[in-house]
Amino acid sequence: MDTTTTFDLAPGTALGLSDAAGRELVVFSGRLWLTCDGGAQDVFLTAGDRLRLGPGAVIECDSPGAARLQLMPAHGRAWWAAVSAWRAFARLALRLQGVHTGLPPRLVDRRG
Repeated sequence: MDTTTTFDLAPGTALGLSDAAGRELVVFSGRLWLTCDGGAQDVFLTAGDRLRLGPGAVIECDSPGAARLQLMPAHGRAWWAAVSAWRAFARLALRLQGVHTGLPPRLVDRRG
């Protein structure tokens, strides 16, 4: 699975994610119970949480309403880190050329 998948999981519904090891699970809304093969303990996730899935992951919606989830590709986070690094490099290059990329001048601390 190399695509990003967004879906809803109804309350009380369980879903096995046996082929999702290494992918990142992002929770947009609701509460989930998660367990993985060989995991030391179960995990509860809520809106805003994200977790890299282990082998044999099973999730269950543990909230009164549906949970909104997203499965990211295993390489998704590394790609984003590369983009972030490129942006930081571009800002540094502009700064070295004398282009201001930070706060507006009126907000910069002017200690003398």
